[in-house]
Amino acid sequence: MKNPYRGSLLLALLALLLMAGADRLVSPGAAPAAASSVLLGEVDGLRLFAGETPPEGVPTLFDRETLYAGNLLYVSPDAPLPAWLPEPQTRDVRGMVHLYVPAEERVSLSEETIYALCRMVKENPLSGIRIAAGMRSPREQQALQDEAFAVYRRTMPVASAIAQAEADVPSSGCGEHQLSTAFDIRFSAAQEWGRDDPMARTADGRWLLKNAWRYGFIRRYPPDRAEVTGVKNETTHWRYVGREHAAAMHAAGFCLEEYLRALHEGGALRLLSDEGDEVWLLCRPLDQEGAFFPIPQGWSAEVSADNLGWAVCTMKGHSSR
Repeated sequence: MKNPYRGSLLLALLALLLMAGADRLVSPGAAPAAASSVLLGEVDGLRLFAGETPPEGVPTLFDRETLYAGNLLYVSPDAPLPAWLPEPQTRDVRGMVHLYVPAEERVSLSEETIYALCRMVKENPLSGIRIAAGMRSPREQQALQDEAFAVYRRTMPVASAIAQAEADVPSSGCGEHQLSTAFDIRFSAAQEWGRDDPMARTADGRWLLKNAWRYGFIRRYPPDRAEVTGVKNETTHWRYVGREHAAAMHAAGFCLEEYLRALHEGGALRLLSDEGDEVWLLCRPLDQEGAFFPIPQGWSAEVSADNLGWAVCTMKGHSSR
């Protein structure tokens, strides 16, 4: 897989770095330096800004275990999950909510993800799709890779068969199906085969493309971002990241790689909605203890590591701005 970051990201963010100075992210407890506000994207009543100074608060330490339990982990062969990370707690979707969520048998996801799916199908039953291939244990992931190797070995040299099997099925700890928030979409309704994008071939798929972000879901590998993600054959793979992160990515048209790069380079992003909601998205380096974030009194906060050496915090509350 390619390096997840483009060589040239947003010129606006580069300009912010030049204005803010090279030391804006050196100290884990320090707020980013002030800079001119830059609008990164605006759509569906959302606006995402970079270059602003977040509100002051009490520096609060979040330890590594708490951070690695978050929903924003980046996973790839170049960034495998740490060996010490425990297998996340999951529930069988059908066992938990029966057929309220249209899922195939034995699909395991986190409770938070299942509840988000329930909120989504309350608005649209999505009767033409099925939730499939949720979290896999390391043993299940290895078994799938072994099966793929056995198929390719029939027509390829051993080295080529291994390489192709690893490309199709990442090794244990190197793929998103080791997370409890990722799943695939399979279609049960008739598809319009004249459309290139598989997700656009059914009414339910088109609804998801337009609305899934409202419930915290992202399309992990969009076809038009294949050069960024390095993945071309996972167009029906989805993932829960939480409403704030999904809304921020939607506002700017970012895939996960672009969003993390914006956070790393900007240090702080601000998301506004037409309803008056305000969310701060902060990014700090992760050290052996964890990461500090300045949480204003009375504000709520959710945190996550990104598995790339950084931690991210979403803060919601009342602002004097």
